[in-house]
Amino acid sequence: MTNDQTQRVVYAGCTEAGFDLMQYIHEELVPVDELLTLTPEQGEQYGVAGYYDCSKYCESEGIDVYTPEKYSMGSPDIDHYEENPGEVMIVHGWQRLIPGEVLASFEHGALGLHGSAFGLPKGRGRSPMNWSLIEDLDRFLLSVLHLDEGADSGGLVTTTKFDITDRDTIRTMYYKLIVAAQEMFDEILLDGLDEGFDVEPQQGEPTFYPKRRPEDGAIHWEDPTKVIDRLVRAVAEPYPGAFTEYDGRRIYFWEVQPFSADFVFDEPPGTIVQVFTPEQDFVVQTSDGTLLVTDWEAEDWEPAVGMAFESLENESIGSPNRVDRYNEKDSLSNS
Repeated sequence: MTNDQTQRVVYAGCTEAGFDLMQYIHEELVPVDELLTLTPEQGEQYGVAGYYDCSKYCESEGIDVYTPEKYSMGSPDIDHYEENPGEVMIVHGWQRLIPGEVLASFEHGALGLHGSAFGLPKGRGRSPMNWSLIEDLDRFLLSVLHLDEGADSGGLVTTTKFDITDRDTIRTMYYKLIVAAQEMFDEILLDGLDEGFDVEPQQGEPTFYPKRRPEDGAIHWEDPTKVIDRLVRAVAEPYPGAFTEYDGRRIYFWEVQPFSADFVFDEPPGTIVQVFTPEQDFVVQTSDGTLLVTDWEAEDWEPAVGMAFESLENESIGSPNRVDRYNEKDSLSNS
């Protein structure tokens, strides 16, 4: 520990990335007194992508664990924090808004993380890192926010940038987010606990990314190779995955890469044109080349040359519905 202060710090999170940041803060910056999290049963109930059970770590470190009755939190949870106030709540890996009464129970409020390739207030809303991969953007501006009751509308405490490469997946994006968050909390947390956090209001008109659903991983084989590649990388584990279908069976693609635009096969897009044994990697014809599939998952199915995957409609790819437009904010869901 670098600090022996005894101020009460609460962390809210229930995901792998949330745990990594909590562990760093607890072991390197300031003791975490309580974790607000979900049980494994609640994680499954609410479909939390990348859920992680932190209870064993908390038990070993003497961190209290509090679980709400519902993910959205309600009166019993508000009462809990009004009766057990603290200095700050840190929120990451918690996919719901924190009630205002809970925020108000902390002397210095609550801190959360959000960002976009454009910098806040552009790109509020859901899944900004997934969207950034899908949209082929090359940077991400991550901010620590002083949370209010709105969705990603709190003031900015600090911001940092990291790049997005053509090798990134959503998992490696989360790795970068953790490194960036550690650096920012190194900079702000201890002084903020003593003196409060300097907060700058967001400037400009906000835009909003829409919520993504598991169905948004559908592969449309008329899309260019690079579009399909970006989709697979954007929804890989811990998300539900990109998928295609053959003869009523669903096949999930976890790792792919553009193969070659020089190999031309007289087959429609979505057709398997090569299978490599014994690995069972295979090549699929696309609209402008070929795609190599190196990690896939399916029940009672194996690839064979000549199989033609069904081309599934996906309105989230190339559709104006995906654009982070301000006038779409009323259609967003916090459920």
